[in-house]
Amino acid sequence: MSVPKKFGPIVLAEGYTRLNAFGVLLGGFSIIPLLAFMGLIMPTLLREVFQIDPDFHGRMTGNLGVLQEVIVITLMGVVGAASDNFGRRVLMVVGLCLVGLGLLVYPLAENELQLYGYRAVFALGAATAPIMYGASMQDTPANRSRGRFIGLGSIATGGGIILMALTVGRLPLYLVGRGFTPAEAGIYTCWCMVAFAAVAATMVWLTWRPGRVAASEPRKPVWRNLGLGFSEAIRNPRIALSYLTSFASRGDLVVVITFLPLWVEQIGWDAGLSTGGGTRRAGIMIAAINGVGLLVAVFIGWFVDRVNRVLAVCIAFAVAGAAYLGMAMVEDPYLNIALVACVFLGIGEISVIITGNALLGQEAPKARRGAVVGVFGLIGATSILCTNYFGGIVFDMISRVAPFVMMGIVNLIVALVALYVLIRAPGMSAREVRTST
Repeated sequence: MSVPKKFGPIVLAEGYTRLNAFGVLLGGFSIIPLLAFMGLIMPTLLREVFQIDPDFHGRMTGNLGVLQEVIVITLMGVVGAASDNFGRRVLMVVGLCLVGLGLLVYPLAENELQLYGYRAVFALGAATAPIMYGASMQDTPANRSRGRFIGLGSIATGGGIILMALTVGRLPLYLVGRGFTPAEAGIYTCWCMVAFAAVAATMVWLTWRPGRVAASEPRKPVWRNLGLGFSEAIRNPRIALSYLTSFASRGDLVVVITFLPLWVEQIGWDAGLSTGGGTRRAGIMIAAINGVGLLVAVFIGWFVDRVNRVLAVCIAFAVAGAAYLGMAMVEDPYLNIALVACVFLGIGEISVIITGNALLGQEAPKARRGAVVGVFGLIGATSILCTNYFGGIVFDMISRVAPFVMMGIVNLIVALVALYVLIRAPGMSAREVRTST
């Protein structure tokens, strides 16, 4: 048996190289922030480009998010299962091309039908790219290094989002200062991200591992693979728990990426600030949340590689639930106390992502990992749909911070379920995690 390669302290799975590991981490730095860009730019597009009444921004944002997630739900499980047959790399490149095309045409919409139609193009890519990235994150490390590698991936993703928030988030304001209208600034910012999508697709093709992960296993029909992804949760309560973590953690991201900027923008408008000023403040808060993730991700990954991973899930979701409820207590996002709340929110957010993904990768069979990750993503997409829809309603009808309360409760429910699984079916002990391949 050959000695496994290492990427720094990370032990790699058999057949993976340092270039493959670097390429996957570089994908986290570029691909996930590219998808998150839509939430950051939406307030500017709604007000300046599409000129929609601010009283309907919450519902319009939610409805567009629902459309995207319906498409994602329809395709995500199939895409994950298909990648077990055709490989991750080629499907990722196709997904990035669709994301770029969607960003190219989306700001050109002239009526509501085009607005929804062009968002659908973006959604096709959004159904593919995150699943291929998530599956590749699970494929690349050996199990005993999975928490640390996912932690590094979270650092890469957080760094990319920070860079996007602090550069692209300020680009509309910069362009207005250079003489462009606010509408032109929003359009040209979207087009800058089209070029970025092309660069990311090229990078993936050059660095990711080609071919199938389990090349020695016979191919099964895509629908058969997808069914196996669901049936694994019936046989294994820890996979069922990991699916539940996806539901909660994806909803968390919606609140941070979609409703936090909208909350900040509207408070700013009430105070007489420009749209660009609100976008800048939202970018700073998102950067703070993800910056904290950069600082603690490796420690959390190290912790997850040394304890029972169901226990890690229980602790992480209890922390996240408290953090989201704490953010809901902030009255003014322009005060410094909001940045303090962002620190705790960042710790909670990164904790649930790393622990849920580490548990999933530990339990998912290699030959069906794409299908399992696809279902994991499908459950997450369902959460995004629900959070967009119900979050938009409670944002407009109850309070601008109501989405934070909603997700705080959801996270605490997951923590209680994890405690139940820990008692009934704990899985690998801490010793077994540390010595597994």
